[in-house]
Amino acid sequence: MRLTPWGLAILLTASAVGQETSSSQPEAEIVITSADGMGEVEIDRKTNIATARNGVVVRFRTAILTAQRVRISADTGTIEAEGDVSIQENRADGAAVLWRGEQVKYDYVNRKVESERFRFGSPPYFVGGESLRAGSTNQVQTATNAFVTTDDVAEPGIRIKARSLTVTDNKTLTAQDATAFVGPVPVMYYPKFTESLGERRFSWSASPGYRNTWGAFVLGSYNQNWNESLQTALELDYYSRRGPGVGPTAKYDLGQWGQGQGQVYYVNDRLGGTNFFGGPLPENRGRVNYSHFANPYQDFYLKGTVRYQSDPNIVHDFFDNEYRSDTQPLTLFEAQQLWKNYTLGVITVPQVNSFQQQVERLPELTFSGNRQQIGKTPLYYESQNRAGYLEFRGGDYASTNYSAFRGDTFHQVTLPYTAFGWLNVIPRAGGRLTAYSETTGLPLEAQNRWIFNTGAEVTGKASALWQNTKSGFWDLDGLRHVIQPSVNYAYVPTPSVQPFLLPQFDRRTPSLELDPVEFPDNNSIDSLDYRNVIRLSLFNLLQTKRSGNVKPFVAWNLYTDWNVGDLQIPRTTVANSRFSDGYSRLMLQPRDWFAYGNLVRYDIVGSQVKEFDNLVQWTPVESFNWTVGNRYLVGIPALGLLDSSLFYSGMGYRVNENWSLRMSQQFEAKTGTMQAQYYTLSRDFRSWVGALTVRLQDNGVNGLNWTVGVGFQLKAAARGGALDNDFGPNRLMGYWN
Repeated sequence: MRLTPWGLAILLTASAVGQETSSSQPEAEIVITSADGMGEVEIDRKTNIATARNGVVVRFRTAILTAQRVRISADTGTIEAEGDVSIQENRADGAAVLWRGEQVKYDYVNRKVESERFRFGSPPYFVGGESLRAGSTNQVQTATNAFVTTDDVAEPGIRIKARSLTVTDNKTLTAQDATAFVGPVPVMYYPKFTESLGERRFSWSASPGYRNTWGAFVLGSYNQNWNESLQTALELDYYSRRGPGVGPTAKYDLGQWGQGQGQVYYVNDRLGGTNFFGGPLPENRGRVNYSHFANPYQDFYLKGTVRYQSDPNIVHDFFDNEYRSDTQPLTLFEAQQLWKNYTLGVITVPQVNSFQQQVERLPELTFSGNRQQIGKTPLYYESQNRAGYLEFRGGDYASTNYSAFRGDTFHQVTLPYTAFGWLNVIPRAGGRLTAYSETTGLPLEAQNRWIFNTGAEVTGKASALWQNTKSGFWDLDGLRHVIQPSVNYAYVPTPSVQPFLLPQFDRRTPSLELDPVEFPDNNSIDSLDYRNVIRLSLFNLLQTKRSGNVKPFVAWNLYTDWNVGDLQIPRTTVANSRFSDGYSRLMLQPRDWFAYGNLVRYDIVGSQVKEFDNLVQWTPVESFNWTVGNRYLVGIPALGLLDSSLFYSGMGYRVNENWSLRMSQQFEAKTGTMQAQYYTLSRDFRSWVGALTVRLQDNGVNGLNWTVGVGFQLKAAARGGALDNDFGPNRLMGYWN
């Protein structure tokens, strides 16, 4: 059978009859595709041999092979490939190994490679030479007239050349009659040379620079890889205006008992100053940042985090990236047991930072029932229950602290059914009882609050298919339109006790988004109030085929809330207007390398655009990517948001194999302020990488914060340990991103 050209995948079953292997089972199938849609393939079903040419991609369970020509025998489990051959294999230990050669024979059942001229390896070590015999099952590679290098370029500058090289278990390299070269110059001879290819046991790193709030600085780290389960680092920093900073960091893996990482960091800060609330900063400043996650038994999970800070500013002042992602770090301890239909959990949340506003849970028990059928009836039942002692502590944000015991139980029954084969109707009815003890710190008596809720969701789904719709400009190969209108009605009568008579622990947080319509999604338990609303939404989706896969072309979602109830009733959970803002979310992806996103929030009552966001992502080639966007926002004083017309841009460009550039800018047009600028120039120096980074940040009345930093790192240095997380020197600006 012959197909030409061939763009769809052709499946070839690998029988591998009579073969025995010490590895896992033979590949169930291999998938042959054309590299550019113009290749040719011939399959002989009598001999079970496939021949492909003019650019071939062959996929296995654990490997991908590319070549100009291949001959595949499913009976023997071998591939003979010619012309710019590469084999990328993902191994059981998570490592990815790449082989390259002009003529390669690959046994994909036993995962063995033979090649006359070759290169193979995985960072930071690469091997090349004239003859290679390599196997993945016993993980031994033997090469003759070969070299080993840490340079990931075609012509390595630093290398060790040997008569023969043997790599065993992917961890130890032995070279016979070896000579070290720097460029073309031999510098040392070794009768026998042995080197570990595993992680470096230890390494140093340093990042010098200047920041106007730090002065001249050096962020240093000594990294130690003890084994695969334990990596440690010691941060040794110095800031000329602030003083020394030091802290141990550890990352560990206890197998069944979980994985974790943590850091203790101390700064002797000579500069001092005031915190966000006008109070003085201590001279001795520090923090503890620790997290652990475990799954010791099936469906049983443990999680713990500790976020201690000596003052509100420590993370803001010395760990920029971490502060931007989480300004209110949470300390908690949680355990969960999952069953098919139920979940039992316990969570403890203490206040470890006295200045931070926190709702303490000391502890709180939860028991939830997933939506499940009641016997053989058409009814479905779900529940959510929790009980615990809660305490609100205002920290430096509020002066009043209060506490109470609270028990809450919610139960709901639904009756889903489908009409006409396309219309889904889910009526629901439920209620919740919340019991409060007498509140300490507030003049609130013990209360039992009842809330009834009911409503129904009606959704429809229709689709149409146009298989012959083609467009090269829009990259369309067929088109399918899916439309889903939805009406979700929720009615919550006035509860037996108004929210202002209850202690507010889980309160509604003001947001630019709409509150969830249904219980239990709306979990602002203490703020629940009267509600009579219809959520109207319309979702449109256009899909097409690209490279044999179904991909989204256009996705557009429209939604708003229609408040049909009495607008005169005081409420705490919705705006006192007939309609909420209307939302439009649009995603357009005409190419795999181009995407556009858009959000519009429109004030229906006031006939005004309140928010208008745009985002464009463009990756025309692998070496270049650009993201540009804007956000227009009408200020909301209740949320502390000012009028804004923000424009931002981020670009990454790899000029060649040695140089790369990354930059981003953020401009506020309302004030004419360039709020933030980042520029990083990276240079690949073969065995190590260096980068120069400049950062400028306009903090308004607090002035301009600027940084110039230099970073460098050996490619063969210890990686995967503490150095690569947010605690290490790279925390400053992400030199290597």
